[in-house]
Amino acid sequence: MAIRLDAHDHIAVCAPHGLDGIWRPNPTRVSPENSRQRLARHRPTQRWPRVRVIT
Repeated sequence: MAIRLDAHDHIAVCAPHGLDGIWRPNPTRVSPENSRQRLARHRPTQRWPRVRVIT
């Protein structure tokens, strides 16, 4: 996803896969335990009701 201002100062959004989000762990960056802790701390489904969480 990318967001920028166009020549007329309008916001342009490029989201080839849509704006519905997916929250999933990145196993190359964090352990499963750290991922669960982040999920509990950030509470993405409360912040973004349409987000889909994949554990």
